[in-house]
Amino acid sequence: MRRSQLLTALFAALLTCAFSLAALAQSDGMKINNAKAYKAKERGVVVYNHDKHTGYGLKCTDCHHKYDPKQPGKNLWTEGDETACASCHAGAKPTSSIGLQQAYHKQCWGCHEKMPADKKLSYGPRSCAGCHEVK
Repeated sequence: MRRSQLLTALFAALLTCAFSLAALAQSDGMKINNAKAYKAKERGVVVYNHDKHTGYGLKCTDCHHKYDPKQPGKNLWTEGDETACASCHAGAKPTSSIGLQQAYHKQCWGCHEKMPADKKLSYGPRSCAGCHEVK
């Protein structure tokens, strides 16, 4: 009797650990939501998978950038310098002449459109619902 109780308790502990670890595991799907930057939010948030994109062989600076007007065209971004796109492309005093929506579309859609030639891959999503969650 004592042995069966011990085995039952051990089995319950193992199940608890397994389910706890599964709950802690996170997908790499980040939700990009800039609702505050848009007056009219027509589309849902964008779900972005970072691991999937780096798995294609993209460098960090293929997406991340930080420009200084004194050094046109030179990307000064360094790893760990995580700045929200909206900090330069939106707000009361944006430092970029390119608006937030245009910046996202130029960066993401532009890359998706040229992928086959550059990376020997199929096109990435280029329709609204390909990136945005459907409301």
